[in-house]
Amino acid sequence: MKKQFLKISVLSLFAMILSVSVFAQSDRVWSIGPEVGVNFSKWGSDADDSDYKTGLLAGAFVTYSIQNTYGFTAKVLFSQKGAAYTLSAPGDDTDVKAQLNYIEIPITARVFFNREGTIRPNVFLGPSFGFLTGAKVKVEDGDYENYEDIDDNIDSYKDVYNTFDLGIAAGLGLNIKVGEEMYFIIDARYTYGLTDIAKGGSDVNNQAVAVSAGLSFGIGN
Repeated sequence: MKKQFLKISVLSLFAMILSVSVFAQSDRVWSIGPEVGVNFSKWGSDADDSDYKTGLLAGAFVTYSIQNTYGFTAKVLFSQKGAAYTLSAPGDDTDVKAQLNYIEIPITARVFFNREGTIRPNVFLGPSFGFLTGAKVKVEDGDYENYEDIDDNIDSYKDVYNTFDLGIAAGLGLNIKVGEEMYFIIDARYTYGLTDIAKGGSDVNNQAVAVSAGLSFGIGN
């Protein structure tokens, strides 16, 4: 299922890039800016019964626009993902939250609905690359703790989770002009993980909905 989803996503991205190349002209604009938001993440596949947890999303982006209608956006984000779940035992259920910290780099092709205007809605699609930098777990109402601090058989989070996560990201954006070559940016993005996040042969992937806002500053043609 994941492989089929990946093939469809790659073909869709290729078609979007091809359309950009066909209609591209000489007008090109770069823009950069900061971004901050929140993740609502959970796990899928074998852990589909997990619940959503919230996490921080913050970083920066750069957009390369073509003909005021098409563009490519690359982001470098600190992204907190994970899930909430319940460990069941006879007569005793324990609520657990896992927090996975990634450096996430989504690279998306973006299509704007209109060339000009104060408000410019758009859609985007592309791959997302995640690099795990840390993981913690919280049991019941306690504090988040490192895995090695709660289990003597685990030396670090790298014994539990894979350090690379590949996903496909798609979403809706809204650019609102607030000044000369300056836009207030709102993005709503869904990221579906294509690789297993955990070691040990289990089939578990990241799924996250992110809502973020930022400021875009044009820096040249």
